[in-house]
Order: sequence, then C-alpha cells, then structure tokens
Amino acid sequence: MMFWLPVLVLILVAILLALWPLLRGRGPVDPMDQAVAFYQARKVELERQHAAGQIGDADFEAAMAEQGRHLLSLGRGRGQVSGDIGARQRRKIAALAMLVLVPGITLGVYLRIGQPGLPDLPLASRAVTPQNMDVASALQRIEQHLARNPDDGRGYEVVAPVYLRAGRFADAAFAYRRVIALLGPSATRHADLGEALVAEKDGIITAEARDAFEKAVALEPGYAKARFYLAVLLEQDGNRAGAVEKLTALAAELGTGPGRMRVEAEIARMRTETGGPASEAGQSIAALPEAERQAAIRSMVDQLDTRLAGGSGTLGEWQRLIRARLVLNEPDKAREALGRARAALAGEPDSLKVLDELAGEIPGKAP
Repeated sequence: MMFWLPVLVLILVAILLALWPLLRGRGPVDPMDQAVAFYQARKVELERQHAAGQIGDADFEAAMAEQGRHLLSLGRGRGQVSGDIGARQRRKIAALAMLVLVPGITLGVYLRIGQPGLPDLPLASRAVTPQNMDVASALQRIEQHLARNPDDGRGYEVVAPVYLRAGRFADAAFAYRRVIALLGPSATRHADLGEALVAEKDGIITAEARDAFEKAVALEPGYAKARFYLAVLLEQDGNRAGAVEKLTALAAELGTGPGRMRVEAEIARMRTETGGPASEAGQSIAALPEAERQAAIRSMVDQLDTRLAGGSGTLGEWQRLIRARLVLNEPDKAREALGRARAALAGEPDSLKVLDELAGEIPGKAP
C-alpha cells in the first residue's frame, strides 16, 4: 500500500497537468459578434466624416453599402464557424476521455490479472538458474560469502544440500553442524546432518549419525527420514527382523511417492538377504545382554565373511564386512577382507576407488 499511494498521486498530477490547458481555456469568440461591433464603429466614423464634409454623399453611401455587404457575407458563413466550434469541443471531449479512461482501464486490468500485493524479490534472494550461473560458480560465490560471514546460518543452510548432491559429504556434514549451531536444532536439520554423515561413511550409521537421528525423533517423533535410518541401524546391529518390522510400519504410514518406494526397496533387500539361522538369530539379538549380543553379532559377521569367501559379492556387501570388522575392533581381519574385496572387484574401477577410500579408515599399516 505504501508503494501504490505515491504512484496514484503521481498519476493524478500527470493527468491534471495534461488537462490544465484544456480546462482553463476561454470560451470561443463568435466572429459575427466581432463583425457587428466593427460595423457599428465604422458606421459612426463614416457618419462623423460625412457630417464634417470630409466625404460626399456618394462616397458615404458607397462605404455604408460596402460595410453592409461585408456583414451579410459573414452572416452566411456563420454556420461554418459554429461547426468549427463544435469540432473543437468534440476534440476536447475526446482528449479528456483518453486522459481519464486509458489510465483507468489500464489500472483495472492490472488489478484483475496482476499481483499488486506480491512483495519485491531482492536480487540476492533470486534462485540461481543454469542460464545465468553454473553450480560451480554458485558454490564459489556462496563459499566466498561464508568466508566473509562465518556466522551466516542461512548461508550454510543453502549450501549444505548443494554439497550433499555434489557428493561433498564431509562439507555437507560440516555445513549442517553450523546450521544447527547458528540457527538452532530442528528435526529436519538433525536428520539432514545424520544423512550427510551416513553418506560420508558409505552407508554405515556411525555413533554421531545415530545421535543426530535420535535427536530428530525426539523433536518430532513421526519424522520419516530419521525413523528410516534408525530402522536400518537395527540391521547394522544384527537385528534384521526388527529393521524389517520398523520399515514395514513406516511404509504403511507413508503415501505413494519416492519416500515409500525407497522404504519398500530396503524392505525387499533385507528380506532377500534374510535366510535360515541368521534370520532367526536376528530376531532376538537386540534383547541379549551386551556380551552375548556382541558374540551374536560377531557370529553373523563371520557368516557374511564365509559367504563372501568364494570371491563373489557386491561392493555394498564387502563394505559392510570391512566396516563390521572395524566395529568389532578387528583391523587385521578388516585389512584381509579389503584385499579379498579388491581381488573380487578388480574389474570395477569405480568400486576399487571406493575401496581405496575405505582403506584409509583402517588403522595400522596400509594394506
């Protein structure tokens, strides 16, 4: 409203300035009235000259006749003069109509199809599009801004998901930590931090990631992303049946969409990999005392190791085996499993690159 009031005042002033010459103009003078006045003045002058003997009778009569003919001629053209006056009046009306109606119609159309209440969008807040800036340039600009303004929580909140999509998981985790520290905790922020930490560790849910997901659920018990990863954590801890149960309950609460599809895909994977004694053991591992629970987990890890002993298996399975050995504080067995994984996946350069990164997490002499 503060914007439109001065605009309206400016429009009214402009219209008034344009109309002023038309509004203040004097009424038109009838040429016939001027001719009659001139005729009367000329008649008085001729009579004075005739009385004084300056002109004769014949000249006096001839001059009076000439003035009469001129007056009659103007009388015959009076209709045309009136027509010209009417035309000028019509032009004045047309000008008034254009100056008043055109702005009025324009404003009415804008109020109907426009959005006068839409707030201004500052240039700095406009979305960066591929047409004017690529992702690398956008990241560089944001990073330069954050270097100058390290306490800009909103800036970190913008850049964190970009890091995550770009595969810069450690940077994404750092950005989410800064967001929580500067803007405060929320279920979404803690869950996003946990997801970045899981991605950084190639799918392994670390203690920090677990803490982040648990904080998200504490803030919002129904938060789907955090519940998903906490269910997957059950499988990581050896309770695959419990993980399937939690994921099944989560899927029932989700509507159709990518989220439910991901949960159902994880359920299908777990059920496909579930088999015989390992499945039965998984149902009760979580309820065992700590010492027995660790022994049961080691037994399941050994079963996975035995299954992969033939040199088969996917990259994900080899990753789980190596990380499980690290969780069980068995670095020597982790290095041995890493060597077998490299041999089994020798024909997959991308997988070997992931294994090389995983090797850096194994303490002791590099394999």
